[in-house]
Amino acid sequence: MSWASFHMVEVMSSPKLLQKRIGYLAATQSFQQDTDVLMLTTNLIKKDLASSTSLEIGIALNGLSQIVTPDLARDLCQDLVAMLNHSRPYIRKKVVLVLYKVFLKYPEALRLSFSRVKEKLDDADPSVVSAVVSVVCELSRKNPKNYLSLAPQLYTLLTTSSNNWMLIKIIKLFASLTPLEPRLIKKLLPPLTSLIQTTPAMSLLYECIYTVITGGFLEAAGEASHSLAAACTNKLRKFLEDPDQNSSHPKLVAEHKDIILECIDDDDLSIRLRALDLVIGMVNRKNIMDIVKRLVSHLTLPSTTTYNANEPPTVVDPAYRNDIVNRILFICSQNQYQNITNFEWYINVLVGITYSSGVNVGEALTSQLMDVSVRVKSVRSFSVKQMYRLLSDKEFLDTAKKRDSNVEVLSAAAWICGEYCSFLDNVLSTLECLLAPSVEKLMPKVQAIYVHSIMKIYAYWITELTHHWDEEVQNEFLKVTQLMRDKMNMFSRSVDLEVQERTLFTLILDNVATSDPVIRVPLILQGLPELFFVYELNPVAPKAQKKVPVPEGLDLEAWIYEPLPDLIADHDSDNASTETLFESMHKPKSKKKSKKNKAHNEEDEEEKIKRRAACMEARRNDPYYISMKNPEQTKSKLVEQEDVDLIPIVELSLEGFDLPVKDKKRRGKKKSSRALTPPPAPVYAEEEMPENAADSGSEEETKNKKSLLYSKKNSQDIFATDDNALNSVDLSTPLGDNEDFPQMKAYSSPEETRRLEEARFIAARREQRAALKDKKKDQVSAKKSSKQSTKKSSKSSDKKKKSKKTDKKDKTDKTPVKEDEGESRTAQPQQLLDTEYVEVVNIEHTSEAEEPKATLKFSIKNKSTELILPRVHMNFIQSFDMKLQQCEHESDMASVSETFELQTSEQVNCMGLFEIQSDARKGLCLRGDLQYDVENVSALHQYPFEIVFPVSLFIKEDDTVDPAQFGNLLAVHGDTFEHHDIIVVEIPRTSDVPTDQSLLHILEAVVSISRLQVVEMVPGAASLYGHTVQNVKVVGLLKCVLSGEEAAHIATFTIELKCTDDAFLQGLVHELSSAELLAALS
Repeated sequence: MSWASFHMVEVMSSPKLLQKRIGYLAATQSFQQDTDVLMLTTNLIKKDLASSTSLEIGIALNGLSQIVTPDLARDLCQDLVAMLNHSRPYIRKKVVLVLYKVFLKYPEALRLSFSRVKEKLDDADPSVVSAVVSVVCELSRKNPKNYLSLAPQLYTLLTTSSNNWMLIKIIKLFASLTPLEPRLIKKLLPPLTSLIQTTPAMSLLYECIYTVITGGFLEAAGEASHSLAAACTNKLRKFLEDPDQNSSHPKLVAEHKDIILECIDDDDLSIRLRALDLVIGMVNRKNIMDIVKRLVSHLTLPSTTTYNANEPPTVVDPAYRNDIVNRILFICSQNQYQNITNFEWYINVLVGITYSSGVNVGEALTSQLMDVSVRVKSVRSFSVKQMYRLLSDKEFLDTAKKRDSNVEVLSAAAWICGEYCSFLDNVLSTLECLLAPSVEKLMPKVQAIYVHSIMKIYAYWITELTHHWDEEVQNEFLKVTQLMRDKMNMFSRSVDLEVQERTLFTLILDNVATSDPVIRVPLILQGLPELFFVYELNPVAPKAQKKVPVPEGLDLEAWIYEPLPDLIADHDSDNASTETLFESMHKPKSKKKSKKNKAHNEEDEEEKIKRRAACMEARRNDPYYISMKNPEQTKSKLVEQEDVDLIPIVELSLEGFDLPVKDKKRRGKKKSSRALTPPPAPVYAEEEMPENAADSGSEEETKNKKSLLYSKKNSQDIFATDDNALNSVDLSTPLGDNEDFPQMKAYSSPEETRRLEEARFIAARREQRAALKDKKKDQVSAKKSSKQSTKKSSKSSDKKKKSKKTDKKDKTDKTPVKEDEGESRTAQPQQLLDTEYVEVVNIEHTSEAEEPKATLKFSIKNKSTELILPRVHMNFIQSFDMKLQQCEHESDMASVSETFELQTSEQVNCMGLFEIQSDARKGLCLRGDLQYDVENVSALHQYPFEIVFPVSLFIKEDDTVDPAQFGNLLAVHGDTFEHHDIIVVEIPRTSDVPTDQSLLHILEAVVSISRLQVVEMVPGAASLYGHTVQNVKVVGLLKCVLSGEEAAHIATFTIELKCTDDAFLQGLVHELSSAELLAALS
């Protein structure tokens, strides 16, 4: 369902509760660990967890517990830990349980949040405490040492709680802690003894008795051990008589076979399955028939007329029925059928299971029928009769197309009848069953065995006819052969290649049917029986081949027949180029070769060359073969590319490996002190043994091995995790200063990623262009330096005279506007948050002089005069624009990354240094949230805030230019200021205020807002310049426009700006067009 993953996320984000629940349910059913849209659910789940509706929070927690991944666990663990103080116990309980899944995926969260989870053991709600105990009990399974510190709190719960299920988990937890701390035994002995004597709950009673017996409490009880043991045995006696289903615990009733057999028919599925587990271990030769009969009765479906709706549904459950059959086959075949004394009974059981509907175990039954028939000679006759009954059953053959049919058993039936056809009562009737038209419905692998069995049975029938061959027998033989040839055509039409290949037997039938009518056995059939019945098929032990020694003179690596040269010609020619190359490089040249070997090798090489030449000639004339254009050139290239001397050769050593020791001394076989009765009949008949064969040690080896155990195949969940990392977490050491919850990483949208890539490309291009221009500028300045030096002295006197005149003339008109030298580039204080308990103010944010960095200072105040804020923390979302850094210079002010504890009405100041990683633009901002806890208030307090950075903040203060440099900049580098915009400002004009004074007024407002520098001021206009720390340059012209009738009442000013960066220009225009400029003018 990967095609619907994104749509599920959309439904999960729906504001409607019903749709949201459906979306989370679909995600839990279809999402896997590698589902790509899981990364999109982080903010969605965070939003749902912060919802004011408890139902939405519960839905999000349920979904998160099923789809949690390591990334989700890392990003959401801090939110979940903060929710442990939620006002609703329903939410706190779910959060505790979800944290266990988070610990499995992100083990580091266990150390960070264990103290908060530990506090919930003292929660006022018992459901929350029970959830914490369950989580701790699961965590302590592999590493109980981490949870010894919880012993006092758990002991208090053990002595005060009345929740039986929670007490069971606490007792299990103490059972794992007592081996680590033996002193706990004496402490736990009184409450456990009290529970054994007083509790009416059978499950809790069993857990107490089990802990006392296995935990060493009887030894530690001292004089009271006898009375404690007596109390335990008296309580154990009640388990067998109690009608409560939970009391039928297998470990307590293992020796009571009658009760276990009654539990097999119990209505409760859990008791029935547990009883089946016990039955496998208690099977022996005396009770195997009764137990198998009980199990087979579970496979009989109730009739439709007597069916009771109240009967347990597990009888018709296919999974349960398959499990029953597998258990029957296991207990009968274990240890090479040692518990079976009557194999005819076992054949009947297997045939009976074959007819059971609703169960598909045909392959297992086929294997058992063939194995028993081959191993046990005495049962072959009975087995052949039962298999013939299966082959002749037309109703069973009609079920071949059903899903739950065991039609695969017919392959075993056909094979047994063909292999041991001497036990058939009617050969022709068996052939008729094997050639029935309905056989065409069977699977191809069954049809292939049918064809092979037909050949063997036909060969056996011919052998029987040869002893009394006459004309009547020959006529019957020809009639049957013709009929077989006609019916074998259905196999030749099969789509399976194996079936078609085996139907080549019809060639023999065609030859026999067209032979001469002389009364004699056809010659082609005289040797047919020898193909199948010369040697008898006998059982072979799995390790029998190891016992047979290799005959002398037998070389298993040598060719039985030398391959013909023509068969390997193609192989030699395909590898001709590489073979000659590597033969010359890899084979060591031995100096001590005999002349005979050299002559032999030369002859072989000549033969190979001739064969290759003939093959290449044949391929050259073959129109369907694509040959190389220049083989010699290709070969030379291969030699150049492959330098064998450069191939590293690693010497492998067997040191450090534990090699298996083949020759081990067997231990002597111990004689049993008890006299065992021999089996009634030997299973295996004596067979011929090869010469010098050693005795099989399988009996001794099987006795030394442990008994086999029946187990189902375990299917691993797609979200299953390895808990080794969780078990290695050490909770005994305190948290370090650098251990904290990880900050959430922000994911960029495709548009933002594309914009950042474009910005990087533009910045790189500008740097290259600026470097080229600076280089040219240096060359030009070097040439002009000699010319300007001669003219400098002559112009100096003229400049002094002109300056005196201009000073007197423009003394009142031109007053340059300059900022105070001590004023830093800071923004006005900004109130970020004002909540019920906290007020946060951004005191100032300044930028560095030479680097794109900004320093922010905050003021956090506790507004409450009665409540303490134990935990106040500011989180800043990391993005591609901003990055929090460590302050390079020392300061008395705290860092924004610290966590503060504010007393009543207390105020604290903090600061942080942020690196600007992107270009200055409109909308550049820093986002974060403030999280704080309030004393005696369990609600989650989390508020987002946003700090906008004006682009003018990054304009340098000390980068000033004079009018001459300004003119030269526009003349030489004017083409770089390719982005321009115009701002029009209209202000009311009074008759008593001159135009130049209005110009000064608006110029002061523009300079204070944009931080641009005034280069030169003339009547009615002023030029502006700015240079940022990111090497962005901006020039401007402020002028007054007086035209029209409104000029007497309204003064119109235009600010024309040109910049080297469009994004910076848009941000600067936005600042100058804002209401802040009009407020400054007013």
